[in-house]
Amino acid sequence: MIDITKVCLTFVTALVIPVHGVVLSQSQSSNAVEIKLPAAPGVVGPGIISTPAEEFRGTVSPDNRTIMYVVTDHLFQHMTLVQAERNGDGWATPAVVSFSGTWRDGDPAFAPDGRTIYFISNRPLPGDAANTARRDFNIWYAHRKADGSWTDPVAIDRSINTEQSEMSPSVTSSGTLYFSRGDRIMRAERKGEGYSEPSIVELAAKGAGDPYISADERVLVLDADGVTPGDADLFISCRSSTGWTRPRRFADPVNSTAEEGDPSISPDGRTLYFFSRRLISGGSHAPRPPRKQRATYAEVEREAISNIYNGSRNLYSVSLSGFSCGP
Repeated sequence: MIDITKVCLTFVTALVIPVHGVVLSQSQSSNAVEIKLPAAPGVVGPGIISTPAEEFRGTVSPDNRTIMYVVTDHLFQHMTLVQAERNGDGWATPAVVSFSGTWRDGDPAFAPDGRTIYFISNRPLPGDAANTARRDFNIWYAHRKADGSWTDPVAIDRSINTEQSEMSPSVTSSGTLYFSRGDRIMRAERKGEGYSEPSIVELAAKGAGDPYISADERVLVLDADGVTPGDADLFISCRSSTGWTRPRRFADPVNSTAEEGDPSISPDGRTLYFFSRRLISGGSHAPRPPRKQRATYAEVEREAISNIYNGSRNLYSVSLSGFSCGP
């Protein structure tokens, strides 16, 4: 989560319990449960997708051929949606999405069928003055054509878009919409061409935001106040007949001593995507060792613009293999 107030949660002596191939670690001081995945996260497209700039909120199409995400400067003044196509086992050079590049656009999310993309923007809503940026963000969507190009975006109706900022949209296979508004996570069911009155998703997690719902509406990933003061962590909650379970934190190395946020789940439910500000792929803030010899200015400049582990946000992915919400 970006620019939230965070507090420190202390986790001490752990009791380890194996469940569905995933280790749940029970903290005796906070009574919180952590999920340890069998695999470690990896950087998505180092040097191509993940660069020295800020990248966040990655979403992957159901065929796993397209990734769309946000690229911005460090002050988030020029938020732009870009997409890249698969190139063998890697990714081709990204390009700015056809409907982005003018306004501040963010938080893309593929619909489970892959034919629609949802995102947020400060572009004017219908009825606003032309070419006038709004002070809030609203939810928009665009449809993908048969040739892979996108239609012009359309704003979701005013039952959802308000004078507050609506952020982090994602939808289920039935069209139910999840998003955040202020410090609340919201849910609205599809109703004809519009949506029902949004309701609040009650979660016992301080600072919870940036939700992403699975296609079957059984799994909700989010970020919330983390263990390290000032840095958010990633959490997951399961839906049961009585509501949403208390969000459980992903154990290291999915989370790190740096900030993680803006999670998303691949349409097949097998992969978690998120951003991290960890300085090295191992996830620590370890100081850089001294150079072997005194650097020239050209070397200093090259290091500054080529090192993706510079504290900016990079995209990561990790397999959810072994995780289950149960029957």
